[in-house]
Amino acid sequence: MEALEYNFPDGTYTFITMTRSVYKIIIKDSKVFLNRHRDELRGRQLRMDTENIEVLNQFRIEVGQPAILALQPLDSEAAFTTRITSPVVKISQED
Repeated sequence: MEALEYNFPDGTYTFITMTRSVYKIIIKDSKVFLNRHRDELRGRQLRMDTENIEVLNQFRIEVGQPAILALQPLDSEAAFTTRITSPVVKISQED
């Protein structure tokens, strides 16, 4: 796959970044969640790694470009938290 969008069919999609972080996008019942696993050798830990975080924006993730996502905020005073990844190197759909 060369791109992934918020309105794709329900399912689990994976994208891998240049820094070898593995992100799962879970689309189910018109909701979208992000789940990240860091590279154990080089990656740094980010908030809520391995937990599902709701994605709040309409997005298009493309190979060769960073993914830019608005996520459910930790702080109830905030509207969202922005996550910008390193460039995406691979996108696939899980079976």
